Amino acid sequence: MLAGQVWATYSRVESMGKNADFFMDDISIFDNPANMNIFPNFLIGEMGTYQQTAISGNTAPTNMDPANSWFGGIFSYSLGKQKDPPSLYPQLSLGGAFNRKDQELFIMVPDSADGNLVPTPATNFDGFLGLTLANGGMLGSHVYVANQEGADLGDGSSPAIYGAGIRLMALRADIGVNWPVARNMDAELSLGGALLGYGPSSIDPEFSFFAKARAFSTLEVINGELVPMLSYSHLRSPGMESERYKLGMGVNVSLDRGFFWLGLHGFVDHDLSAWDLVGNTKVYRSGQSTQSENVMFGSIIGFGIERNIWWDWLVLRVGGQKVIAYREEDGPLADDKRSFYYTNPTGDMTPDDHVGFGVGINVEEKLKVDATLAEDLLYTFGNLFSRPQHHLISRISATYSF
Repeated sequence: MLAGQVWATYSRVESMGKNADFFMDDISIFDNPANMNIFPNFLIGEMGTYQQTAISGNTAPTNMDPANSWFGGIFSYSLGKQKDPPSLYPQLSLGGAFNRKDQELFIMVPDSADGNLVPTPATNFDGFLGLTLANGGMLGSHVYVANQEGADLGDGSSPAIYGAGIRLMALRADIGVNWPVARNMDAELSLGGALLGYGPSSIDPEFSFFAKARAFSTLEVINGELVPMLSYSHLRSPGMESERYKLGMGVNVSLDRGFFWLGLHGFVDHDLSAWDLVGNTKVYRSGQSTQSENVMFGSIIGFGIERNIWWDWLVLRVGGQKVIAYREEDGPLADDKRSFYYTNPTGDMTPDDHVGFGVGINVEEKLKVDATLAEDLLYTFGNLFSRPQHHLISRISATYSF
């Protein structure tokens, strides 16, 4: 690969286009575990995400730490015995991460089930095992475990006991391959499955299936790569079923002191839900037979660009995505069907909105710190200190290679 092996973090991806389907990054190890072999002897961590909440009156500043912080690392050992020329391969890699929340699974978890809050998981562990062969082919496997039973520890300081029968269980396993299929092309394929359950122990967990493929084909004329991709997932949890298709084509290009990508997706989402929405709370009651149906299909166009400015250690990033889709869903009344065009929100303080903006610090190609900046920063700079609830940064991630 020519331009695609670029280290990334969730902050970098969020700042420059909202997804990383069309360039190689370390975050892709959670989609295809074979990619862990590209990042040997590597530490990664995140302080979490911070989203501003509405604060009425003259509330004094309070400590609102970012949520979902996590850390992990990958360690590699060379099995290569070739001396002339020297070779690291075959190479064995072992990795793990703690406290990461698998968003692909947890969008299938409601806030409460059968009158009890769904507990916060306590384990949240990712485990990785990978092998790079002598020909450069890469193999990998991944497991994810996030469980809790009988209590919601929350932040660990004030446990709320719910009873021995209340639990959350998320188990996921993936295998992947990244293979050099031609001199100027690498191809990826990953397959996985998961069990997801919550609520009283009488509610059985459901099985989900994932598949994703993409290829990186070198285009020397643009000093970059052409990247087709395809993914499919069939997600199931008690009271919820979601089937998702995505097909896309993109390019990434190495620039003078920078990097650029551009891509287009087509997608179809089909959801069946027996959840009720009470205010902003998602509620599931076992035995409920009535299901609402939601179908959405359309396209997503996105881009991202980053460039070193002033100094080699300082990077500025910007990117965005635009969703244009048609949506059909069940209304609140029987036989009430609603259809309309849908686009992603322009500014709702979530990673899925319209644009992103961020900075990065690169210390000797070893320590890299990325931050997603609040998108209203340039508009409210004069009010930063008069608005105690305002924030400059919504996400901070870091990596270190050794």
